[in-house]
Amino acid sequence: MDRKLRREIAEYAGPKFGLYYESGGRDYSRAADSIVQSAGSFSEATVLFSFCVSGDGWDEHAATDERWKRYRRWRAANNEERRLYEAPGHRFEPRDVDPFSKTIEFALELGWDALVAAKPGRQLLFLSHDDRLEIYRGFAGGMLVRQLTGLGYWRRAGR
Repeated sequence: MDRKLRREIAEYAGPKFGLYYESGGRDYSRAADSIVQSAGSFSEATVLFSFCVSGDGWDEHAATDERWKRYRRWRAANNEERRLYEAPGHRFEPRDVDPFSKTIEFALELGWDALVAAKPGRQLLFLSHDDRLEIYRGFAGGMLVRQLTGLGYWRRAGR
């Protein structure tokens, strides 16, 4: 799946939209909800973890990090005990709006590199550990940009 999504990104010269956000100890739930809502009526959605500066949440450092603890508890409550490196994909059906949003919230909070895709329409965006979001296709493009910048801690790339 990772290769397939990366091939799709490679089809584009660059993202249609790029945004930066101010990371830190904040509530990312409204941003995550906006991203999920911008996917519209999806038939399937995926969040695919690929990298995080602090690892995948299962090392010695992360054992005491409260954010990673919350993520591991949430993941276990959703019947996934494997390490994030072993099972990096999070797949969602239309009834899974809340878990889809929560996964994106964790990705923003923990600083993941992650691909986010939704069908129909080959919707695709990239979350980066360096506080960046790139929209390649779909996700209501400009509308999502306006919603996120309206939160006050997001800005368009180059501005």
